[in-house]
Amino acid sequence: MSSVAVYVGCAAGKSIDTFELDLDKGVLSGHGRFQAGNEVQWLATAPDGSMLYAAVRSDPPSVVSLQASGSGSAAGSRLHQAGTAPLAASMAYLAPDRNGTHLLAASYNDDVVTVSSIDDGVATGARTGKVIPGRHAHTVLPSPDNKYVYATALGDDLTAWWSFDATTGKLDDGGTAASQPGSGPRHLRFSSSGIHVYVLHEMAGTVTVFERDAGTGSLTEIQSVSSVPEHLQLIRGRVRDGSVPKPGPDAIWCAELRLTPDNRFLYTTERSSSTITAFAVDGGSGQLSYLDSFPTETQPRGMNITPDGQYLLTCGEVSSRLSVYQIDQSTGALAFLDSYECAAGPRCIEFSPESA
Repeated sequence: MSSVAVYVGCAAGKSIDTFELDLDKGVLSGHGRFQAGNEVQWLATAPDGSMLYAAVRSDPPSVVSLQASGSGSAAGSRLHQAGTAPLAASMAYLAPDRNGTHLLAASYNDDVVTVSSIDDGVATGARTGKVIPGRHAHTVLPSPDNKYVYATALGDDLTAWWSFDATTGKLDDGGTAASQPGSGPRHLRFSSSGIHVYVLHEMAGTVTVFERDAGTGSLTEIQSVSSVPEHLQLIRGRVRDGSVPKPGPDAIWCAELRLTPDNRFLYTTERSSSTITAFAVDGGSGQLSYLDSFPTETQPRGMNITPDGQYLLTCGEVSSRLSVYQIDQSTGALAFLDSYECAAGPRCIEFSPESA
């Protein structure tokens, strides 16, 4: 049997819930819980799968480094704290660089992207870089070649990039690509080759496909396509800063974007309608073709695809449940398998190899 460990960051539950996913059957088991003591904002896995990093809304904001222990159904013992360190702000997103020696972080409320050190797998909090991409930074990721760092600035409708020194962690000269005013670029993903970059816009519901110049890091838009079917009758959403309530039930409120490991299919979540939309990806141009939309957990904020590309998991921020779907390898269609309870307010899902 082969399996992966599944980690679910639950903000309201102040926990990281742990499962084991059987890759032969698509069944989750071994439910356990690591109590973080404060809201868990985001999770990220080290490149070698040896460490899990959690952004925690503490005072001051912090990152917790966690190691997995135990196996089989002993899920409750899988995570133990290896270290904790301060962060410059409360972070909406974390990502280690491709070498696992620096931790990238993006703050929505403080409008910054930071780089801090990772020592022997443990995030130290020692800051090596800081930049301002624009208002409401949301996602930050290193390029597949680890030479550039990219971030979205939802409040200024920008996707920004900088050159990245993988030795020092310094961020230097870069540029920006503008999205339509009021569209709100939120999450981004790279094709495995790094040639194409996909950006999901929270308020407009569009996915923009950029072609990336590996030499300069620059982005050129080649396509923009809606991820929100017309029959949902949703209108453009708006930027939120904590001072206003959630958008109304008829407002576009997109969240997560994921690509299958083979780059053949792309999926997005929309929270107002509680749906997942599937696209086919052209292997040459990288452009998208709409396939279908599927109902899912209430207010699906987090979603991820298993490393083998067989299963898609999504969590409902309101339902406090985790759904497992099997991905049809020919069509990209999602077949619902089962739903599982987790702590309140799940926001993100991460994996690491458990056994083979």
